[in-house]
Amino acid sequence: MVLLEGKLFTRPLMEKLKGRTKRIAGLAVSVAKPSPPEGFSPSGQCPNDGFGVYSSSEFAHCKVVQWNPLGNGLAYEDFSFPIFLLEDENETNVIKQCYRDHNLGRNGSAPAFPLCAMQLFSHMHAVTSTVTCMRRSSIQSTFSINPEIVCDPLSDYNVWSMLKPINTSGTLEPDDKVVVAATRLDSRSFFWNVAPGAESAVASFVTQLAAAEALQKIPSVATLPHNVMFVFFQGETFDYIGSSRMVYDMEKGKFPVKLENIHSFVELGQVALRTSQDLWMHTDPMSQKNDSIKNQVEQLLTTLETVGAGVPAVVLQRPRQSQPLPPSSLQRFLRAQNISGVVLTDHSAAFQNRYYQSIYDTAENINVSYPPHLSPEEDLDFVTDTAQALADVATVLARALYRLAGGIASVDSIRADPKTVNRLLFGFLVKANNSWFQSLIRQDLKPYLGGGPLQHYIAVSSPTNTTYVVQYALANLTGTVIDLTQEQCQDPSKVPNENKDLYEYSWVQGPLNSNGTSRLPHCVRSTARLVRALSPAFELRQWSSTEYSTWTESRWKDIRARIFLVASKELEFITLMVGFGILIFSLIATYCINAKANVLFLTPREPGAVSY
Repeated sequence: MVLLEGKLFTRPLMEKLKGRTKRIAGLAVSVAKPSPPEGFSPSGQCPNDGFGVYSSSEFAHCKVVQWNPLGNGLAYEDFSFPIFLLEDENETNVIKQCYRDHNLGRNGSAPAFPLCAMQLFSHMHAVTSTVTCMRRSSIQSTFSINPEIVCDPLSDYNVWSMLKPINTSGTLEPDDKVVVAATRLDSRSFFWNVAPGAESAVASFVTQLAAAEALQKIPSVATLPHNVMFVFFQGETFDYIGSSRMVYDMEKGKFPVKLENIHSFVELGQVALRTSQDLWMHTDPMSQKNDSIKNQVEQLLTTLETVGAGVPAVVLQRPRQSQPLPPSSLQRFLRAQNISGVVLTDHSAAFQNRYYQSIYDTAENINVSYPPHLSPEEDLDFVTDTAQALADVATVLARALYRLAGGIASVDSIRADPKTVNRLLFGFLVKANNSWFQSLIRQDLKPYLGGGPLQHYIAVSSPTNTTYVVQYALANLTGTVIDLTQEQCQDPSKVPNENKDLYEYSWVQGPLNSNGTSRLPHCVRSTARLVRALSPAFELRQWSSTEYSTWTESRWKDIRARIFLVASKELEFITLMVGFGILIFSLIATYCINAKANVLFLTPREPGAVSY
């Protein structure tokens, strides 16, 4: 059993340990504090390779740009022994102290028994591959009354909303155009359900939430020629689960918006680590071989540059035109149809993020910190430099979306609220269970907030914590508080002038009253909805698909660890012999007692007749 310091958790060392699997029973990794200055990313150097638009072109396999040069690919290696993460420093100290007390010899002598030992339990039911485990699960489900499922597809829900409500029971007409604003919700690390994703996910979806709020405040949004759809994709880390499912549903007519309705596509990538004030606009060189698309993309970039000129803290930059798109949801849409789109990031080529998809992509990675003298509630209103910088990006995004949707009025009044950005960052990265988040959600969802920051792993039990919180944050930031009772809010079909096909209705806890003793619940009407994010491969039963993501997660019964003391071999032998001796003595005693039972255990005489 190996206890490994976080700074030593590197690919070369793991390969050495992997080569000695007969001697390694398990590995416990402690978190490095501070984060490794050289960076650490267990993802690959070419994230989502093979599932984007460049899977079979001159740009395939990141030949032009290696987006994640620090990626060591550990997350995609197969290890035959369990690997646990020790996040609590006290746990690490207990293990070290146990080792020092029992496993270190004194004055050069060999250690004396008992010795400290450690055991890790993490038996996984699934084996080999998705194809094998899904086939076994399918056979169990077909022929067994009590099937034992061995693995489940990674799945959750995409969050989406419309600037102007649409009838979700049908589909848009071909002439109805929609500007799509997209970002991702999920991240990952080497370890299960540890996915802080500060730069890789949180900063971008927080920025988009702030932009949605800013755009919704414009009085004239109802008169815009085009609609705007805000979408937050789940499962993008695992080969574009969310975006590939939405594209699939659009093609099959299972989603209100079709591919032909998309006017333009603006996506937020990693945006929290801007150097200087630069924000880079990435476009696809392949689709621009079509002159019509090229002109549309040029208009899109010009619009961004024009509105960006009004925000001095953000300078829009263009990478070279021959450079491909970074890993992004836009690639899945381009794989289906040529559209004009752009991905906004803080990097011109390789990622600025040194901790992409790792346990160290935390609030500290994007410089989110608060003065120590402030209380958690005071932190909610303290605007950090990062929050202000992301609010500036959100302002540019909101203004650009307004122009792309056909707005012609001045955009100077469109401005994202830095306090909203800060509250979102604090909730998602520091402490989710705060008064503001509590006011946004239903009462029964309060346990989803947990005690610390939320983790953004897609998982198999859905919706996840992040999905719910983002949906309700979007609903509160873009929706309207209406005067309905709880019963009416939960069943608006019985209320005149309310339409479930146009709106989503949520009964939320609301803010605290003036005394701070109870909350003021109310009904929020919005267009924020959920739609399934499950790879089409599982609906089509194409478990070996190379077109769609086929990620699954094994089932297990118990994951735990323990430390204990091990006796010497001599003591174990003596204990065995004593036990064996007791067993022999017991057998002999039992035989003797059974043989003399008629003597030892006399049958009582039956009472005689009694006469009076």
